[in-house]
Order: sequence, then C-alpha cells, then structure tokens
Amino acid sequence: MADPEEPTETPADAELLDAIAELWDELDPPPDDLAEGVLARIETNDLDAELLTLVEWDKELSGVRSVTMLRAPEEVGTWSLEYLGPGFRVQVRISRSARQARLDGWVVPAQPMTVFLTSMGKKPTTDETRVGESGRFEFPVTPTGACRLTFVSEPVSDQASGPGSARPLVTPPFWI
Repeated sequence: MADPEEPTETPADAELLDAIAELWDELDPPPDDLAEGVLARIETNDLDAELLTLVEWDKELSGVRSVTMLRAPEEVGTWSLEYLGPGFRVQVRISRSARQARLDGWVVPAQPMTVFLTSMGKKPTTDETRVGESGRFEFPVTPTGACRLTFVSEPVSDQASGPGSARPLVTPPFWI
C-alpha cells in the first residue's frame, strides 16, 4: 500500500494561517496567566494530593505576610481564609497574641475527616485533629511561620471523587 502524499503548504496558506492567528489574538486573547495555570495544574496531577483553592482571605494573609512576619514576628490579630474543595468549603481563622497562635476551622458541609497542620520550617512538625460532627476543628497551639493544612477523608464507597477519595486535599502554604 502506497503512502499518501504529504500535503504541501504554500506561502498563501502560511499567510492565511498567520492572519487567522492574529485575528484570534486581537478578538479573544488568552489570559495572561494561562500558560502558568496550565503548567501548575499539570504538575499537581502527578502529586499524591489535590490542592484546595484559596477563594477568600482578609488583611495581608496567605503568603504576602512573609516580609511583615520577618520584620514584626510579634504581629497580633485575627485573620481568616476560605478554601474550596470538591463538594465542600473550609473556613479557617488564625488568632495570634504575642507569640502564641491558634487555628480554628470549619468544614462545610460537615464530614468525617482528619486534619493535619504541618509547619514548613527547617524542622517541620505535624499536628493532627479530627473534624467534629458540627464540622469544626481546632489547633489550640500552632507553630508560627509557613504552614499548610491537609485533609484526609474516611473512605466512602459510593463517592468516586472529592471527600472519601484516596488523595488527600491540601491547602497552599499560608503564614501563621
């Protein structure tokens, strides 16, 4: 069986394709962060955990406090974060007085989960707690600096993804 001839591209074809590409760039340009977002999603597919999405925060929390924390580690106050996961939301409140900090959280809707708070410093530590029947969890004493939360659901046979899935759900790093 003979191979079909490869179609040849003429200079007119190349000009037409370039004009179409320019038209689409002008009428419907891709978002500036499209390439980075796609690459980040591809990289997280290979991880052992699924990343929760930060949907709301107050003050200067969630990473941008790092410079402030280096200059003023005794910063005090209360900050909140909200994350979106598959089929649930997580609300987190961080309270800090002097050099003591605590973290309170709520999983909505409430579901059985184990929550791990991991510090990301030179000597990482991990604390563990369970989500109560009301959806509430707490870490009365927390490390300071960069941390992240990991949520592990109890397996549920009738759910294919999200809570009950094999992969833990983790927050992006945030500052306490």
